Amino acid sequence: MIQSASCKLITCILPNDGTDRTLLCALRTDMQVIRASSLQVRGLARLAGKKLKYGEIPENVMVRLVSIVVDEEQADQVFEYIYEKADIGRPGAGVITMSGGVTASPYLLPEGVPDEE
Repeated sequence: MIQSASCKLITCILPNDGTDRTLLCALRTDMQVIRASSLQVRGLARLAGKKLKYGEIPENVMVRLVSIVVDEEQADQVFEYIYEKADIGRPGAGVITMSGGVTASPYLLPEGVPDEE
């Protein structure tokens, strides 16, 4: 029987500029995080760009939705690491959130699996 663990889900919305790939590689190397994914999605940046007239909708842009599952004990440290590594504090850098109450199974990669290039 597979044991489950209490985890937290960290979700980031990042620009579609390669930041997600750099972040995922760094998480694996520096923090040993392997339960993560990145998807390309459409986003609306309401506060970015030109001012809109009443009733206009801002133009959508492609962004990356990054989801990371981490053990509760590691969550705050990983959250801060992601904030710094993805430079979330700069204008237009994206958003990061963390939610609790996630239950996940341990996930281990077999020995000898090479990293992606």
